[in-house]
Amino acid sequence: MKSKTMKLIRLRLRNQLGLSKLSDNDISAKTHAMITNIGYLTAFVLVLGYVVTLPYQMNQLEMVNPYIFSLLFWVFGIWTLLSGVKNVLVGFDHDQIFVLPIEEWQAKLLNIFSQIMMQTVLCAMVLFVAQIPMFLMHPFPLINLLVVGIYAAITPLLAVGISVTVSLLVKLFVTLLKIKSNLVEAVLTLLIFISPLLYGYARYSPFDAKAGVINTSFLRYSLLEELDGGQWLKIFVFFIGVIGVFSLLCFVIAKKYTQVVQLIGVKTTAVKRYSLKVSPVLTALFKKEASRYFSSFSYVINTILAPCALLLVAVGLGFGIFPKLYSLVFEDLDLTLSSQFIYYVIFIACATLTTTTSCGFSFEGKNVWIIQSLPISITELSIAKGLLNILLFVPGLIVAVIDCWSVFGLRGADFLGHSLLLFVNVIFISVVGLFINLKFPNFNWTNEMVVVKQGMSTIITAVISIVLITLSAVLLLFLGITGICSLLTIEILVIIFLTVQIKKFGYL
Repeated sequence: MKSKTMKLIRLRLRNQLGLSKLSDNDISAKTHAMITNIGYLTAFVLVLGYVVTLPYQMNQLEMVNPYIFSLLFWVFGIWTLLSGVKNVLVGFDHDQIFVLPIEEWQAKLLNIFSQIMMQTVLCAMVLFVAQIPMFLMHPFPLINLLVVGIYAAITPLLAVGISVTVSLLVKLFVTLLKIKSNLVEAVLTLLIFISPLLYGYARYSPFDAKAGVINTSFLRYSLLEELDGGQWLKIFVFFIGVIGVFSLLCFVIAKKYTQVVQLIGVKTTAVKRYSLKVSPVLTALFKKEASRYFSSFSYVINTILAPCALLLVAVGLGFGIFPKLYSLVFEDLDLTLSSQFIYYVIFIACATLTTTTSCGFSFEGKNVWIIQSLPISITELSIAKGLLNILLFVPGLIVAVIDCWSVFGLRGADFLGHSLLLFVNVIFISVVGLFINLKFPNFNWTNEMVVVKQGMSTIITAVISIVLITLSAVLLLFLGITGICSLLTIEILVIIFLTVQIKKFGYL
């Protein structure tokens, strides 16, 4: 690939990661870039810390590498799906790229190459850092590091290639069936992609969090011992095969680029029929919010995972799919985490981790002038946006409350406190998201992902969510129902305070 194309890729990555804004004269843009990159760096350091400690956590040392390799594949694949196939294949700077002095096929594939380059660098860093404690605990032939390098190169190819292929096939399928629901498309795409992972877990009994990931690993050999000639041959054939298939995918995309773009940006030409009727303001606003939410694939797939995860975990626990007697014992700390505690913290995490309200106002974009010109208060808008987020979690919350009674065996004050905390947490993070988005709105955007995943309000709300999950777990572990009541009191007071503050906003 020509040097100017590589330079363009590096420039695009700097812009996407916000590194170019660190030298911006605009203080707000510079601050946003700093917070974003600190968040990225913190998350990456935590990932490195996790993989470094894995050899000390897992009893089977030879399974560490297969687990890490497979985990990276699933993380990068789901990351690609969450970014949206449109952003991977077309990108936000599509029109600008095609006027640059580069070859046409390079312009068509530039977004994929950018994604592959970034994921390859991250993958290589994680994999090679993971080998350090492995070598210290069990010295292995250094030639095996070549295998690590090979898998660092092909893991992003597999993740991006398979996720893009699944996304395009599902999009073609729903288009042929004339299904115009982004929710159906998002859920179907995700389920098909992770179906091997679900099957990997189904094959292993009793349930083990790492077993499903290991069962779907592309690495079938232990790197702690010397590999024989046959194993090396299979690895190189697999390497060449992956490169060949990915090259074929790129060739098809470049050749059929126009059709791919039309498929991604397909718009209905059906004649819409309208009927004039008078609806209450809140009803009309809620319908508008629901319509806007489900019309965006990026918005849906990045915020629907937590509600779906809550529902699936709660249903799985209620029907006995997940074990009820699983517990973690820390002998050095004289601490035991019961299955009841673990599953309840999972409920809290699912109910709190994401919220649609953190970017609800910003998602209005350049059409915000329509809202500004209507006789609608910020309070009414906030209620509609908050209600949408809460209703997404209601099915999962109901099943989780049933589990608290039937599976956990909670009664009286314990049952009431645990149930209320789940609902109040959802309301709390919804109100927090609304308030922060009103404080840090961003209506001048050209790419939905900038608002959904990288917006200032989204990042701040995510940090608050993590703090709330941690605080809930700690108070529940050490104070029990007393901690729950204390947290409920604080959250309700904060909700009241922020509600009053939201009412003070006169305009967007």
